[in-house]
Amino acid sequence: MNIMDIIRRVSPARPWADLPWDDPEFSRRMLANHLSQDHDWASRRADLIARQTDWIAARLGPGSSRILDLACGPGLYTHLLAERGHRCLGVDFSPASIAYARSRAEAEGLPARYVLSDIRLYRDDEQYDCVMFVFGEFNCFTREEAAALLAAAAQRLRPGGLFILEGHTFSAVKEAGLAPASWWSCEAEAGILSARPHLCLQENFWDEAEAVAVTRYFILEPGRAEVREFCSALTGYSLKDYERLFARAGFSRPQALDADQWPTGEPFIGQMTTLTADRLL
Repeated sequence: MNIMDIIRRVSPARPWADLPWDDPEFSRRMLANHLSQDHDWASRRADLIARQTDWIAARLGPGSSRILDLACGPGLYTHLLAERGHRCLGVDFSPASIAYARSRAEAEGLPARYVLSDIRLYRDDEQYDCVMFVFGEFNCFTREEAAALLAAAAQRLRPGGLFILEGHTFSAVKEAGLAPASWWSCEAEAGILSARPHLCLQENFWDEAEAVAVTRYFILEPGRAEVREFCSALTGYSLKDYERLFARAGFSRPQALDADQWPTGEPFIGQMTTLTADRLL
């Protein structure tokens, strides 16, 4: 692309033109953000994750439970749970995050395994005591994909097992789609979308009929004529929508966790909802 391509761009942006999660360099920059203790944006800071895993461990009780973490990133949750003796499997699309998680588990001899895979395609025949899908990743998929992911999660969960889903609220997704266009600059290595100093132009779109928010990013770098475009999308669900999805997948009616049970971190207060359910017999 070049500057004229931005000027002549088609609006609204096309949804589901995913970010390059499996690109090695993109995943390396994303990993740095996962591990940062300066913010809670890619992953939460260590103290919040520790409090959330404390709740999971208390709910599961003593003993060794089998845990599946979908979109596990660098294994920050599974690592803490494996330290308690739980047998964990994490699945993620990011090569840098999976390599990091494997290295930590192997170095400490923990009962945690990690698979590099698109969670939409991953299959196994194992039964788990807990399946978790946290930090709003669920909303990044189309409605059809999201429903299929929930159904697959239910199949992997033993009857009576614990399912944890942390999703964006409908109002948060709509707010993102209606946000005004903006721009910002990044120094080298500071941004996710480029390793070089760059300027990012961002615009947002809200599809009321589909309840989908789309964000489009244009990346401009000094000394390069090329302009790169990236898009991300979020699907909005009301609490009733989540309840219907859970019922269709074979889960019990979801229960929402409060801030003491599952602290979201200051940037996400009122922006996220964490739901738990059991698999029905």
